[in-house]
Amino acid sequence: MTGQEQRRLAAIMMLDVAGFTRLMGEDESGTLALVLDARRTHVEPALARHDGRLVKLLGDGALAEFASVTSALDCAREIQTAMRNHPLELRIGINLGEIIVEDDDIYGDGVNVASRIEGLARPGGIAVSHSVFEQARKRGDLRFVDGGKHMVKNVAEPVAVFHLTTEDGEGAVAPKRQGPARRRLLPLSIVASVIAAAGLAFALLGRDLGIGGHDSATVAVPEAQDRPSLVVLPFANLSGDPEQTYFSDGMTDNLINDLSQIGGLLVIARNTSFSFRDRQEAMDAQTVHKVLGVRYVVEGSVQRAGDHVRINANLVDGTTGFQLWAGRLDREFSDLFALQDQVASQIIDALKIELTQDQRRRLSKRHTDNLEAYDLFLRAWEEIWRFNDESRKAAQAYLWSTLDLDPDFALAKAILATTYTNRTGVSLTASAESLETAYRLARQAVAIDPELPAVHASLGLVHMFRREYDKADASFAQAVKLDPNYADGFGMQAWNWHYAGEPERALAGFEHAMRLNPRAPFPYLNAIAEVHFSLGNLEAALEWSTEALERNPEALRQRLLQGAILTELGQIEDAEWEMVEALALQPGITIANLPDIYPYREGSTLNRLEQALRTAGLPE
Repeated sequence: MTGQEQRRLAAIMMLDVAGFTRLMGEDESGTLALVLDARRTHVEPALARHDGRLVKLLGDGALAEFASVTSALDCAREIQTAMRNHPLELRIGINLGEIIVEDDDIYGDGVNVASRIEGLARPGGIAVSHSVFEQARKRGDLRFVDGGKHMVKNVAEPVAVFHLTTEDGEGAVAPKRQGPARRRLLPLSIVASVIAAAGLAFALLGRDLGIGGHDSATVAVPEAQDRPSLVVLPFANLSGDPEQTYFSDGMTDNLINDLSQIGGLLVIARNTSFSFRDRQEAMDAQTVHKVLGVRYVVEGSVQRAGDHVRINANLVDGTTGFQLWAGRLDREFSDLFALQDQVASQIIDALKIELTQDQRRRLSKRHTDNLEAYDLFLRAWEEIWRFNDESRKAAQAYLWSTLDLDPDFALAKAILATTYTNRTGVSLTASAESLETAYRLARQAVAIDPELPAVHASLGLVHMFRREYDKADASFAQAVKLDPNYADGFGMQAWNWHYAGEPERALAGFEHAMRLNPRAPFPYLNAIAEVHFSLGNLEAALEWSTEALERNPEALRQRLLQGAILTELGQIEDAEWEMVEALALQPGITIANLPDIYPYREGSTLNRLEQALRTAGLPE
């Protein structure tokens, strides 16, 4: 069947690797080798034996369909039994539901529910929907434990989840957690990083220079199957001077930004792209394709010598390894902007994408004509990605100098505004002054260039912390309308929905953002943990929160949230330990500061946080 669609009932299996993000951070090449081994040795043979169809590989996991629930369950049990002695742990979710079949792919609510259920399975476990449970409950060789009801994206009613377990209850336990004895107590001299306030607002509006994300039901694949997908890997710095890395990174970011404006492309976000830095020799395009699920990979290098700039770039089809385009482009530094346009245009031509007149105009539009201002801006951008308060202040100094040279540099104003917004919600002093500065800069940026997505996202963030949720939503909506690949824009929009009192909608928004940014940074995990806490999904909240803390142990708001979650789970000793950590990060923080840190529209979640943290020992 080609290009046609049909519907049918099927048993859908989703699986992925538990702790994939952490494992990739510890040993990327080793983890990828283990993933491939698990697929070839255990997953694919079991699917063949039980008449399962492997629909597609999803980064660290897979999607398969079966004609019957019995086949799906038997296959899942065989896989998990075989994986007991394997270094990796898998999580499997199974749903019985209607699917839409188009070409070789499947989608629809049945697939979506299977994906969400898989995210609720424990490492090494199997979780199933109520429809599967009803079909299998009378089998004498199976035992299920009720896992409760959970909200699922795009489904109005909560979905019941059941865990397949053994007679002794193994398989129904909660995900493993790290106890206090294994944690490292932070020195009291550490001062709270203001970056944790908004996690650099999902990496400081990163798309306009350009929640491995969590190993949950969110999968590292494009969700729009009618668009070719692409990732731009960090360009290598061949200048012979490590101090020029900021420049090669800036060229990469600019190309990501240019390509993301093309509606016919799905472009992976900067965070995910830069997770491959320093691994490119071991990670060829076909391996990147297997990890991210993208079809096309752009890689290259930048060499800057005096007033001369050379960019070598190539476009590779990750499914075949064939090189579709390669170019060596040389220009004087004074022609840098024309060089950037040339690289983007040649890649678009190689992909045979037809641009509208408006797209061509936006693609050729420059943020500034002042090369000195642009160079300072790139230096600021490098500082921002260091994720600490000292580098934030250095970035502000560069950005103010940038604006001295070009007061109409809208993107610089938007990014500068966000560095001030990020003081709001954690700093115990001058937050109102910082927020006012951010508001003024963001409004100026919108007035200068209303076609730039980042300026609307920057203003939206200010509105959110001013508790102007409807205005924030309008700003974020405009940002993602201008750039449909703006992962962080979708993330901030979801964040605002959460604080405005729409946690279910927020969860769906974060899922979409993490499809565009599958290796999203810790702020995504932080925010998703907050949403699960609001919904009362404490086990899920704890899992996301724990991984966020593994990424950034010095994130104050995450320590507070972790303490609240542990309190509500009855783990008071662990919660008290989190308060010791929080007070080490920010001496003087009290219950009274919580409304500034968590700008909820209504009080129920905030009241829960206050009560839980009071119990855990946070001072009044």
